[in-house]
Amino acid sequence: MPQSMESFIRKNGLTAAIFNIVLNPFFAWLVNREMADVPLTGDGSALIDTAITCFILSLLVTLFISADTRRALKSGAIESATPPLPGGRLLHSLPGRPWKLGILLGLTVAVVVTPCLTGLFSVLGVTSFSFPAFALLKAVYTPLLAYAVARWVILRQISAAAA
Repeated sequence: MPQSMESFIRKNGLTAAIFNIVLNPFFAWLVNREMADVPLTGDGSALIDTAITCFILSLLVTLFISADTRRALKSGAIESATPPLPGGRLLHSLPGRPWKLGILLGLTVAVVVTPCLTGLFSVLGVTSFSFPAFALLKAVYTPLLAYAVARWVILRQISAAAA
């Protein structure tokens, strides 16, 4: 029996979130093994790390989730979508090829999230993070971002199949 679209989104979104809650703080540690403070701006900053993380996370989540969604659609494991899907016109205007979609989502997310986080912390007077605070920041925003990207990718793939 095929699972509902929302159930499929929830399962895959949570999987992407769990991977990112573990992997992103680990990668932060690999890059900063001495666990030194991370400045908000400048060389080796949270600003640069956030932009790179947003781009790579979005690209990788898109590539993995697109493949899984296409397999599930092909095998009938997901219920067919009945239009209209949320954001239907916008979804149809997004690229269908996973790597193009991943690059577009990665750039868009980096352009939106990076200034928002940097602006928020600037307003709060934060100029640097201790390494544990930086790892915690990554453990908080990357799973949320991974879930959102997974949802957008699944909806895009389902909308393409429904068309």
